[in-house]
Amino acid sequence: MNTFSKKLKTNSSYFSKIINIYKGKNFTNYINDLRVDYSIEKLQNDKKFRLYSIEAISREVGFGSTQSFSRAFTKKTGLTVSYFIKNIENQ
Repeated sequence: MNTFSKKLKTNSSYFSKIINIYKGKNFTNYINDLRVDYSIEKLQNDKKFRLYSIEAISREVGFGSTQSFSRAFTKKTGLTVSYFIKNIENQ
């Protein structure tokens, strides 16, 4: 958040409030949602990406741990990563 705040030439407190107001979530949840959205797009459109381990996918989209990625993915989609991939493969 500090990096983004500096690039926007504002302080992190103000930047955090803006994210909360306009996105309805805190900065961390907002960034995690963007990462999950990116992973969904990649999984749907890139067959090679589907072959990656869940750990590799989580690292590729910017999560620090597989557990954090899996939790955020399931929270957003209602599906586990592996089940999501299976559904794509079966279509």
